[in-house]
Amino acid sequence: MRHIPTLLRRELASYFLGPMALLVVLAFQAIALLNFWELVESLARNNVGYSGLRDPLNTYISGSPPFWIGMLVAIPALTMRLVAEERRSGTIEPLLTAPVTEVEVVVSKWLAGVGMYLVLLVPFALYLPFLYYQGHYNFDVGPVVSLGIGLSTMGMMFVAIGLFFSSLTRNQIVAAVLTFATVFMMIVLSSAGYAYATYRRAAWAEAIQFVSILHQASTFGTGQLDLRFLSLHLSVAVLMLYLTVKVLEYRREG
Repeated sequence: MRHIPTLLRRELASYFLGPMALLVVLAFQAIALLNFWELVESLARNNVGYSGLRDPLNTYISGSPPFWIGMLVAIPALTMRLVAEERRSGTIEPLLTAPVTEVEVVVSKWLAGVGMYLVLLVPFALYLPFLYYQGHYNFDVGPVVSLGIGLSTMGMMFVAIGLFFSSLTRNQIVAAVLTFATVFMMIVLSSAGYAYATYRRAAWAEAIQFVSILHQASTFGTGQLDLRFLSLHLSVAVLMLYLTVKVLEYRREG
């Protein structure tokens, strides 16, 4: 694993030297500013006094449609080129014949993607101190930390999924579409399925609620750091990384 730092620098450089990452970061900066503005207006309009940041935090991020729409676009955009572009340009062959292992290649690409994902969350955290220093709201940092951890492990899972689909094809668009469809299913369809199951009082309602990303984010936003959710995210991430390594091993042998 000693080559990972070098490979990671290579992947991060390709992100920051290209226009896609900059556009995605700017888009999330705009979403964070919009969400914060709406949060402040809501608090001022309702004159809400609170000792914790539970409901406001859920409104600010967890319950924000622009945030999740941004995620649906950002995850495929950030992961589609990780392997697909290297296969298209032919640079993956020299990389795999170099004295590095498939595990090192996959982990370095995954870490770079996770790093870019975390950069997208930074603007949301930067605005929160204004609630305390300018708005004089003494909010509890517990829900902030809980949601931050939960969103981080979600990102690890999402990036691993995107990396896996990027390893299956030379076409970045195909990789992006496959990633978008999967993340859409996890974010939107799971919530719709839970609403339907609740309406029909189905026995599987609790099971689908457990895998609903929006339900998980809402739970994290109330300060409940459910270790089952974290285990689910990390387990899926490890599985996807393992499958990606196997795909690259197959490519090298082929």
